Amino acid sequence: MPWQQISPGHYERPFDSMENFYRAVADAGAPLNKQHFLISCTLKLKSLPPVQNLQQAWKALRQRYPQIAARANEAGSRLCYTVPSPEALDTWVQETFIIRNGVSADEIYSQEPPSSAFILFCLPDTHELLFRTPHWRIDAYGLMYLQDTFLKLLANGPRDHIIQFDGSEVSNLAPSLDEAAGVPSTITPAISHAADEEVSVLRDNQPAISIKTLPNALPTTTRRLKSTIPASTTRQIIKSCKSRGLTVTAAVHAALIVATLPYVDPHHHHHHGPTTNTTTTTTGGKKYTALNPIDLRKYLPSPLNGPTAAASIYHTGIPMSIDLAVNKDFDSIAAETRKAYRRDLSKDDPRSLFNFLPEYVKKALQILSQQPDDPLRAPAHPELSSLGIVNEYISTEYQGIDVAVEVEDWWLALESIVRLLLIHVWTWDDELVFSVNWNDAFYEEGFVKRFLSEWMGVLCGSLGVSLE
Repeated sequence: MPWQQISPGHYERPFDSMENFYRAVADAGAPLNKQHFLISCTLKLKSLPPVQNLQQAWKALRQRYPQIAARANEAGSRLCYTVPSPEALDTWVQETFIIRNGVSADEIYSQEPPSSAFILFCLPDTHELLFRTPHWRIDAYGLMYLQDTFLKLLANGPRDHIIQFDGSEVSNLAPSLDEAAGVPSTITPAISHAADEEVSVLRDNQPAISIKTLPNALPTTTRRLKSTIPASTTRQIIKSCKSRGLTVTAAVHAALIVATLPYVDPHHHHHHGPTTNTTTTTTGGKKYTALNPIDLRKYLPSPLNGPTAAASIYHTGIPMSIDLAVNKDFDSIAAETRKAYRRDLSKDDPRSLFNFLPEYVKKALQILSQQPDDPLRAPAHPELSSLGIVNEYISTEYQGIDVAVEVEDWWLALESIVRLLLIHVWTWDDELVFSVNWNDAFYEEGFVKRFLSEWMGVLCGSLGVSLE
């Protein structure tokens, strides 16, 4: 259902399937004052512009993407936006543009309590801008579009943009994914059956195998670790992938699976928790089964497939299952990951996702929300999300009228309150970046460092590339 004006200056629409999915996952951590999948995404600048310029760009960003100021209603069923008075706009800036001296983005990521608001932290000591938001508001690709817009507004300065909130900004409110994709609103038996078929990969591969974790029941601090492969080696990896007919994502995912195998705990079988990836086995052989996060923008009509609808969650997770009793090495596993990532989700073979997306998401959430009686038996495995080439969205330099904004680095990390290793891979400034997020209660840093190194080693070794 589209945005509707409920009263003068007040607009609402229901949350859609993916928003409800991520809201349910976030709510699960509320009793612990934590928020699973909370996004922290940082731009490290060469130098930080004046605070006034940053605040003006933040206001201008709200005008472009008013959804960043939308809030849930008390029942948690609807997204609400109110055209602000000048006083309300100032209050919003005070609440969501936060200056912190003496800390880094890494410290904010690990230590800051969660919020339902979309917040920009300005960190003068480290020249960092940290965008922090619940995952139900936006996804990584949308966030990259949004940051690119922010940096353009910042470089062009306040005088280039007349900022006024007179209600005209509501035309920039983006439709939900379900509306944008034109999914059917009525659930028919055929739709329910198709959703069952899609979700059967998760449902039919229980219980799942896990890697060993520390014997703690409750989560503590979320941590992150990243490692970069030099540009020259990255070029060799890309070349080797092309010669094998692989995308970098397919190769990286295959290497991740191979690197995981030595750590599988044969005595630890788990059932699913709230996750977007899972490792499984069945009687008579091991299976790796995953929900691969897939950006859906390329399937949407213009202009929703670009920066216009950045402040939206336009992605989902698609099941992938690999029988490791049959596929035992990198090449055979990579053939399976290649097949999974090549799937056209709009085609009827095997199923067009857009015919049954909301019903599929609902059924997947039911499966993924099942918790074991013993918390130590909860899912424990690495899950991968590939973010592609970040510089296709965000430049390293923005030349404005009389000021240049230079971006030295970019990273994204998620809060984890479960026994998963949340893993991202992306390319920044021609270098391949591997990033792991984990909860300190469940893994030691030494293990994560070793695992990260071994994963990179498997990738390079399998592709015939020497790791510098």
